Amino acid sequence: MKYLQLIMLAVFILISGAVYANEAAYEQHIARGISELEDKNYISAIESFNGALKEKPDDYRAALYLGIALSRTKDKDAEAALKKAYSISPKEPRINLELGVYYFDNKRYDEAKGYLNNAMKLSQDDELKDRAEEYLAVIAEKGIKKKWLVNISLGGQYDTNVILSADDAALPSGISGKADWRAVVELDWRYRLLSGAKADASIGYNFYQSIHAKFYDFNVSYNLLDLTAQYAVKPYLSLSGLYSFEYVLASGNGYSYANTVMPSIIIIEGKGISTTLKYRYRHKHFMDTRIYTTNSERTGSNHLAGITQEVLILPAIQTWFGYAYDKDITRKDYWDYDGHKGFIDFRFKLPYKLSLDLYGEYNYRQYHGISPDFNKERKDNIYTYSASITRPITDTFDITISQAYTDNGSNIAYYNYSRAITSLFITGRF
Repeated sequence: MKYLQLIMLAVFILISGAVYANEAAYEQHIARGISELEDKNYISAIESFNGALKEKPDDYRAALYLGIALSRTKDKDAEAALKKAYSISPKEPRINLELGVYYFDNKRYDEAKGYLNNAMKLSQDDELKDRAEEYLAVIAEKGIKKKWLVNISLGGQYDTNVILSADDAALPSGISGKADWRAVVELDWRYRLLSGAKADASIGYNFYQSIHAKFYDFNVSYNLLDLTAQYAVKPYLSLSGLYSFEYVLASGNGYSYANTVMPSIIIIEGKGISTTLKYRYRHKHFMDTRIYTTNSERTGSNHLAGITQEVLILPAIQTWFGYAYDKDITRKDYWDYDGHKGFIDFRFKLPYKLSLDLYGEYNYRQYHGISPDFNKERKDNIYTYSASITRPITDTFDITISQAYTDNGSNIAYYNYSRAITSLFITGRF
């Protein structure tokens, strides 16, 4: 009996020692893995968390951290590790958040939305909830859970100086100097041809129509068809490309058309921080009209090189700023120019779901050659400012009020003008 008690005591000591050794080894693996994860040594972190799982196969912490490390390296096994953690502890907020982020990064937005909503409901941590809310806001804002997206805007504008123009369309040679009201309808349709972890491709069509109250000759019909693609070379580096064809009509008659090619490089420096380098080649053809009888003189090509920096200053404040150089080469040298543009754009998230955008731009153009109508080369200093405020009416519709102002100062008085546009639009997302 005495020997039996001694044997049982020895077994108990051995088991206790093994358990203690396993616990100590587990804690060492976890601590080392977390440190390596923070230092972005993901391969070493994966080894450490695998070691922790060997000591405790059913530990949700080890499975969670392993999933995070695998996700950072874009390893396809990340999903299995995170799902294992979820099966062990489905009400753990961090697990739900990381699963949501994983599915978001892999463009499986319906699944991401479910886990992110769970994280919001289960967590008492404001920082974690804010992070989940940011991802949910992106999904809601862009409608990226769908293969297709349609935006329709209806509104009215008061223009103090009606100039024939549409988004990204060139201005005419003269300035009207006339004020008018106009109704505007704009349709923006996009369909995703490819949506993957590394590559995206989509085709889009944009239609813009303005109808003036008095000056019908300035009614613009603008059509733009584009094809875009993006490929993630690395988590921090993407390449993108765009081709577009646009066709503009003035008062129902052909005004211009253009082909555009634009490759870009996108560098992601951190959360909400990125740099975009782009080059754009655009060949444009202008047609003579009843009002603009020498419009075709501006036919030619435009080369543009630019850089844009995006910075998330605070969760509620985002900014974009940049510089672009462009060169216009036309049929007549007095329409050729070298341009320098600097801009800054701020976006603020305000209470009551309001969004405020403030934009400022300076554009300097040095023209070459001397027009037969003037005895010197033209130089323009163009200042543009705008402010807009948007509020959702429902989950589908937004209302936007905006004010824009342009001041063009030229060394040739004929080209001096100022222009203010007040706008009210309702936009639906479908």
